Amino acid sequence: MLTRVSGREHEVRVKRVLLIGCEPARMIRLRRTFRSLRELGVSVKVLKPYTTPRGRPRVLKGIIRYLVITLQIALTKADIYHFYNIPDIVGISLLWKKGVMVYDVRSPWFSSIKETIGLDPLWRIAGLIERIMTRGADFVITANRPLAARARRWGAQKVVMVPNYPSSDFRPTRTRESIRTALGLEDAPTVLYLGKLSKLEGSDLIKRIILKTCKALPSVKFLIVGDGPQKDSLESFIVKKNLVDRVVMVGWIRHDEVADFISAADICLLPRRWTGFSEYTAPENILKAGEYLALGKPVVAPKMGGFATSGFPVIPVEPSRMADAVIEFLLNPIRIEDAMRPTWDISHNLLEKIYTTLGAISS
Repeated sequence: MLTRVSGREHEVRVKRVLLIGCEPARMIRLRRTFRSLRELGVSVKVLKPYTTPRGRPRVLKGIIRYLVITLQIALTKADIYHFYNIPDIVGISLLWKKGVMVYDVRSPWFSSIKETIGLDPLWRIAGLIERIMTRGADFVITANRPLAARARRWGAQKVVMVPNYPSSDFRPTRTRESIRTALGLEDAPTVLYLGKLSKLEGSDLIKRIILKTCKALPSVKFLIVGDGPQKDSLESFIVKKNLVDRVVMVGWIRHDEVADFISAADICLLPRRWTGFSEYTAPENILKAGEYLALGKPVVAPKMGGFATSGFPVIPVEPSRMADAVIEFLLNPIRIEDAMRPTWDISHNLLEKIYTTLGAISS
């Protein structure tokens, strides 16, 4: 691109941006960032990471894959490297590369290791690497307020929160009435749980919420959308408690159907117990929480992390009181104003400001 200055032409090189994630095809946040930057005229590409090698053992395959991806990153050339964390160690070479490093923190890596593997030395090392990446990055982007506060405590140079909200075109494809009729909900007050059915996602809490709410409100129905290791246990519980006619189990659905099921509900659940992730969770980074809110649905959430200080339409309560919160809302519903419905447009505008500051967008 040529720019004329004082009668002379000077070549101005467009800054190249590379988005880096270990599984870009599954990373909604990365894909939305890519689309936003493309729309803003940024020269942006996505690193195509090495795929998982064949054979066993699984741990060895994972180590080989991460080593190769680390090498890929070390050999890439760009002006701005936008790295999405987990596993953070694969991006460590970015600290010594020429160019700007943007460290995009979606979730604390040390917590994921602590919850899934539990080995003390490993998660402590992961926490140290997160600190090194945070301090060494030119720009830290976080998906929520607690992670932004942590980055500032750790000495990050620049920190901006870019929420993980749904896209602006996230909306139902069918009318609320048609999907409620198809599901047999009719006029019943309806509570929705959407997501993986697992212990980490609060499958035991779901059982208690269903039982207590159904006893208190004879007309209420539950809509359970999702699959997971605890699905059979939940189905057995529903049969045992004679609640088959009160709970609609849908199973796994495509993401383009999610908005239809959210629109059919009156209130939504985010049941979780305390884990290593808890203090770093918030409405801004939990995708389904953002999707609930974007469609004007109240969310009963655990009183932890960023949820603890959130106001309505988030209803933060102790995990043991979630059923009470659901019952109270259904007895005394409150209308949610359109202005309270967040979308990716907020994040798009923030990305524009960040990349204008970095010189990838002409101001």
